[in-house]
Amino acid sequence: MFLEIFSIFLILVRAAFSATAVCTFQTPCQCVFGAGQVIDLSTVGTPDHPRFYEILPENSTDSALYSYNPCYAFDSSDNYATVKEGNVPCKNAAACVRTPGKVTGDPPEEHAVGIQSTAIFQSDTDKSFHIFYDLQKKGLQNLTVILKCDNSTLHKLDINQLETPDNGNVIMTLHTKCACPPFSCASPTPDKSSHGLSTGSKLLIAFFTILLAYFLIGIVWNFCNGAHGMELIPNVDFWNELPKLIIEGVLFTCSCLEERDPMEKCILRKN
Repeated sequence: MFLEIFSIFLILVRAAFSATAVCTFQTPCQCVFGAGQVIDLSTVGTPDHPRFYEILPENSTDSALYSYNPCYAFDSSDNYATVKEGNVPCKNAAACVRTPGKVTGDPPEEHAVGIQSTAIFQSDTDKSFHIFYDLQKKGLQNLTVILKCDNSTLHKLDINQLETPDNGNVIMTLHTKCACPPFSCASPTPDKSSHGLSTGSKLLIAFFTILLAYFLIGIVWNFCNGAHGMELIPNVDFWNELPKLIIEGVLFTCSCLEERDPMEKCILRKN
């Protein structure tokens, strides 16, 4: 009886331990597992285009080219590519396959093998993870990307299993240090210099704040001293003369620029 209870206890403990290794899906870029550890592939994917673009598998007699991008969906940039009946267009994709036309001049055929929004992180152990993608439709086409720990690189892709007419399952291996414990790859930190106010903006705000305070305090002070109308403005004579002074300064500067250098004048006079 004791052995049976102990065996059940061990099974429950093992199940609880295994649950910590399950990768809980968050986004196509991230998943959380264990004690709050996060696998983050944000630094691997690129928002504007596939990180891995039209790769020709090694030792392959097939002419198909494979594109893959973690995290961020992408669309095909080829408006002339065709989509074979039964395939899904390369839109909002995680990976696509492009096959050249059979005859010179024929448009290529391009279709998706995985949709980014369907990404599901899965784990066999706490050190083995993969991402599964499908096409949001019934069928045998899908994509599995195995995450391989490699501290020597941020992104390297191998294509292990190609798509064939009889088998639509594509398997790739993504070598990246982001798959290595303690999974320190994180989303790119925004550049602090691109946020907040610049030094010039701060100086302008300070200048106009001081100017406003000067006028408000001056008006209140003059009002308390019995001033009325235009006399409420502090140093009203100066502000009345300011436009005239500015115009005179501009005219004087322009006239100086039109004249010769003063030193040159002195030399000419001596001669």
